[in-house]
Amino acid sequence: MFDRFYRADPGRARHHGGTGLGLAIAAALVSAHRGRIEVGGAPGGGTTFRVLLPLHHPDD
Repeated sequence: MFDRFYRADPGRARHHGGTGLGLAIAAALVSAHRGRIEVGGAPGGGTTFRVLLPLHHPDD
């Protein structure tokens, strides 16, 4: 799902949805900051994305 141009529903044309780049861009940005994205959810309850970034210490 974090691959570029990924769409969960292959029947969706571009004019009915996005380009499939949003999660790929988010993953690249989070990775550049040495973080990670977690995905969770339940059937019928939607999807939850959690972005975890390391705390910056001035001594580093």
